[in-house]
Amino acid sequence: MVQPTGTTSQDGADPIEEPRAPEPPVRRRTGGGWRRWRARFIVLLLLAAAVVLFVRISSARENDAARIDLGTVTLTAQRLPVEVPQTGQVTAVSVTAQQRVTSGQRLGTIEVTTTDSDGDPNLTKVDVTAPRPGIVVDLPVTVGSSIGPGQPFLELYDPALLRFETKVPLESLPEIAPSMTATLRTDGLTRTVKAQVQRLVPRVGSAAENAGESGDEMTLVLVPASAEEVRGLVPGMRFTGYVDTRTGVPGTARLVSMGR
Repeated sequence: MVQPTGTTSQDGADPIEEPRAPEPPVRRRTGGGWRRWRARFIVLLLLAAAVVLFVRISSARENDAARIDLGTVTLTAQRLPVEVPQTGQVTAVSVTAQQRVTSGQRLGTIEVTTTDSDGDPNLTKVDVTAPRPGIVVDLPVTVGSSIGPGQPFLELYDPALLRFETKVPLESLPEIAPSMTATLRTDGLTRTVKAQVQRLVPRVGSAAENAGESGDEMTLVLVPASAEEVRGLVPGMRFTGYVDTRTGVPGTARLVSMGR
């Protein structure tokens, strides 16, 4: 007869089962996999940041190598003096500095004193008019002052003929070419001004020798990229900036000799 596996109590009650061994605890996922993926993601981010930084540094070095510093750049204009035909006294001034005028516009009046056949003084008022359109450069002569031929009543300039000029060393000649783009900045102006190389005017010796420096200099002439670039600007303003040699073909600059 098969004996039961359990033991029976002495009084004949139900058999008592022996205690079972405890089951092993269920292991929970500790998140180690997520930490590994997070670490890999951080490493990838660091590598990407290093690549971006390297590209930026390389680009900055390339940009610096392609730039020719222009030092101090001056905005200039061809001035047209407006003179009077006769000696007289200024009795009226009708314009002010930086005012735009049209051809034939009255700029002011002078009073000319002549004598008649009897030797008596004869006062004549003569209007001074603009010979061409332009902008008044500086303050005209003052009322009450005397003026004669050869003395300008005022000076005009054509805003379409504004130019930028600066001095560059002769060694920069192989790197500069017409139509290269220049970027200019000045205090008080939040935007940059774009200009283009027009020509180089050589200045042999003189300035460099007087300054005790070796080598020659040239006058670099730049023109505004558009009329909007110089709108509101006046001759005499000073800028700093650079020429980007990647915007043209180096070594093709046109030299214009200076008359002596």
